[in-house]
Amino acid sequence: MNDAPLFPPIPWLARENARFIAQLRAMSDADWTKPTFCDEWNAAQLVGHMTGGAISYAERIRAACRGEVILSLGAGTPEEFQAARDEIARKSIAMSPAERIDWIERSQDALQEEIERLEPGDLDRDLWHRKGNTKARTFPAQRLYEVALHAWDLENDPDTPLETESLGALVDILESRLPLYFNRSGATGPAGVFRFETSSPDAEWEMSIAGGVASALKDLSASPDAVLSAPASDMVLLCAGRADRAQKIEGGSLRVEGDAQKAAELMDVLFRPF
Repeated sequence: MNDAPLFPPIPWLARENARFIAQLRAMSDADWTKPTFCDEWNAAQLVGHMTGGAISYAERIRAACRGEVILSLGAGTPEEFQAARDEIARKSIAMSPAERIDWIERSQDALQEEIERLEPGDLDRDLWHRKGNTKARTFPAQRLYEVALHAWDLENDPDTPLETESLGALVDILESRLPLYFNRSGATGPAGVFRFETSSPDAEWEMSIAGGVASALKDLSASPDAVLSAPASDMVLLCAGRADRAQKIEGGSLRVEGDAQKAAELMDVLFRPF
């Protein structure tokens, strides 16, 4: 690994991977059939899904560094890709807990190795994504989000905050993640400048929307159209569709200032499951 990572998500992902594996190894046999916050999956199904993601991400990054854009997993169409993902999940679910954990650990480690091999010139290489092609630079942050949030999903307690040492990194990622998420949504508005603020840790950033396109702003404006403020844990969970917006507003955790209508329209787009 390079002494100076290309950006913070890379080392944080390694730490989050290790934390997730430790969480899995502490589970009892009965825990694997319990429901998770992802209501379609129990714990075994969730881990099978994550294993397929790690394998396919590594293949796509490896291909991108060769200048190729592939779906991965031997697939030639999105339907074949999904079938291949489903087959990996099926195999994972059929394994013993120890085998299942070993497989996802090997898959995560292999993905981490591919990410750590990325050079600055690789970051803007194209990769296939089912919601629209993206750049290699987005994958480390995307995977960090997946591991941290799915670890929270396993507990299946929506009243529990997201507690991880990588929380600050997850907040930092939102500055680039939210415009990307908006632009993939197909939404055309609302137009304006929107500020986001978090506490514990403290952070603030802004996003503009014009002509149906969102982009991160380098500097804070003097008068944003609306300001959304929340503790960092709540902001991350809200932006991943894992917290109840109305409940957070009623409880005072999520505060909205400025144009309430524009803020509501923006939250309709951003506060959904990724």
